[in-house]
Order: sequence, then structure tokens, then C-alpha cells
Amino acid sequence: MCAYSERSYPAWSDNSVRLFATPSAFAKESLFYVQEIGYFETLERYFTEREQLESYLLVYTLAGSGRLTYRGTTYPLMAKQLFFIDCMDYQHYATEQGQSWDMLWVHFNGSAVRAYYEQFALSSEPVLKLQPDTPVPALLRQLLELHARKSFRTELVGSQLITELLTELVLTAQQLELPYADIPSYIGEITQWMDEHFAERMSLTELAAEHAVSKYYLAKQFKRYTGFSPNEYLINTRITRAKELLKYSDMPIAEIAVQIGIDNVSHFISLFKDRVEQTPLVYRKKWRQS
Repeated sequence: MCAYSERSYPAWSDNSVRLFATPSAFAKESLFYVQEIGYFETLERYFTEREQLESYLLVYTLAGSGRLTYRGTTYPLMAKQLFFIDCMDYQHYATEQGQSWDMLWVHFNGSAVRAYYEQFALSSEPVLKLQPDTPVPALLRQLLELHARKSFRTELVGSQLITELLTELVLTAQQLELPYADIPSYIGEITQWMDEHFAERMSLTELAAEHAVSKYYLAKQFKRYTGFSPNEYLINTRITRAKELLKYSDMPIAEIAVQIGIDNVSHFISLFKDRVEQTPLVYRKKWRQS
């Protein structure tokens, strides 16, 4: 692994703001926390090039234009676009030649950032076009103001704002902000059928044929609108029902497996442990003890 390196040309106006933060031990262990944050009105020669920095960077373009090179691809950056990157990877971002570039930005970290970033990266390129009514610039301004006037509230409220930012980015990347009315009717019909008939055998091919779509298109649309693949949705529904039976009945575990549509009890135990992080028997005992 190569060492941390950075080159830059800090060309920005006197109106620009750059704030540094030193998180407490509590924040580093338990919260999302800001490392640096700012607002830049950059000039033509501005650039930053780095890698191997333990930080995540979010940059929202207010006006003007820039460009980002990340993971071997160069992206233009325009107004109302945002990029979200892992700064351990090589990155180069700069003001577009002959242009200015106004941006809000934050370097941040936290124990759960990686999980959010991976969800974002699964669904989107690093550069994301945001809707005109996006709350992202307002959240970044609140975060900047919070760190300009530090108090005992700064770390907790800052973590809350970063959580809102990350949630908005993941939902936007996965296109889950679409109105419910836009969800195809067959997606709702399939989820309802799974909720009611989860113990029955079913195949993606049969579901797709019943609703006159290809199974590949169905799988893609199902993931888009529910956040799960059809198989994961079915398994989660079965595990949820199993948890209910473990809590509120004396039914043997092998019988519960059959009740939820899994004939092999060993397979049921494996699925349950993978998703609940304990075996069905341990889950039942802990619930009874409580």
C-alpha cells in the first residue's frame, strides 16, 4: 500500500471559508464526525490531488464547473451535482479551465460511513445529479455554520446532519425518492403476494411470466423500488415470521422451518443466524429470559 500523498494549488477567493475540526474520542468511536468543512469560490488554477487519506469527501457544486478524476475515470462537475468519494483512493479534482467553481464541501468519517458509501457506490457513479429541491446544500450550510460556532452541541448535531446527508445520498442514488404513485403496480402485487404466501414455492421466472415482464427486468425493478432482490425480500419475510413463532409459540424449530417454507432445518438455521446473528434456539431462549 502506498503512503499518503497530496498536492494542491489553493486558489480561492477571500470570501471562502475553511474550518478544521478535532473530534473527541467519543465522536470518533460512536458518531459521524467532521474533519474539515468549507465553502470555496475557487479560481481557475485551483486543484487538489491526493490518495491514502482516511476520510470521505462530499462536494456539492453551487455554480461554475470543475472536473473529478477518480478510480480511472474523469467526470465533469456542474451546478447541482455532487460527488462522494473515499479518499483512500486516488483522486484529482480541479476548476475547469477558464472557469470558476463555487462549492460546499466536507471531509468526514465515522465507524458506519463505509457501509453508507458502499450502498451509494453500488447504485451510482461518484458524481450524482440532484433534484432542484434537494436538501443537500441546506444541510451542508447548517453543518458549516455549526462548526463555525462550536459548542457542546456541535458533535452530536453534526452527526445528526451527516446522517441526514448520507441517507439522502443513498436514497437518491437508489432512486428510492420516487413517489409511491410511480411504483409499477406489479411490484406492489408481488410484494403483497410474498407477504401472504411466503411459505409457498415460487420462482422468479413464474412471477415474471405472470406479470408479462422478463425476469431480468423484474429483478432490476424490484430492487429499485423495494431495496431488496426478490429472493432477499422473500427470505426476510420468512425470517420475520420465524421470529414471531419463536417468540410466541412452543413450536419446534424444525416445524417452524416447514411453516415458513424451508424444508431443510439446517438451511433454516443457517439463514436465521446469518440475518439475526444468533441461532433460532438462542434467539428463543433470550426472548423467554427477557
